[in-house]
Amino acid sequence: MCANEDNKIKSETSAARRAPELRIEPIDNWHVAWRRVLTFVAKHGGGTKLQVDSDGWLSARQVLIVAFVGEQIAAHVCFSVSPGKKCIEAKLDSHGIAPKFAGRGIESQLHRAAIERAESLRCQKLKGFKLNSKWC
Repeated sequence: MCANEDNKIKSETSAARRAPELRIEPIDNWHVAWRRVLTFVAKHGGGTKLQVDSDGWLSARQVLIVAFVGEQIAAHVCFSVSPGKKCIEAKLDSHGIAPKFAGRGIESQLHRAAIERAESLRCQKLKGFKLNSKWC
């Protein structure tokens, strides 16, 4: 291996270590970041859409998925699941992203994760999941 190749590998490794990792996680009241997520959702749209009871518990029929960049909360998608006349339905309740993370592809990854989660819950009908071009 020549010196240039060695420097390139070291440079790529250093850059990978510096770049915060994107994680997409389902969140509920047991998650360590629960309080921070509630504050984020309230600030970035949808705080009133969350079905949180007086004890601070998220409804079992609601799914909250959050994107983290490192330890920072970047975006959220929330949807409710309910039985319909012929199938189980998922209805998008809220979504939002912090402006500093907008336009980096996080929106589409989070949207895709929400659809995958709804499908894993056997939801055959998705309502409100057709979002604008930034999110899909």
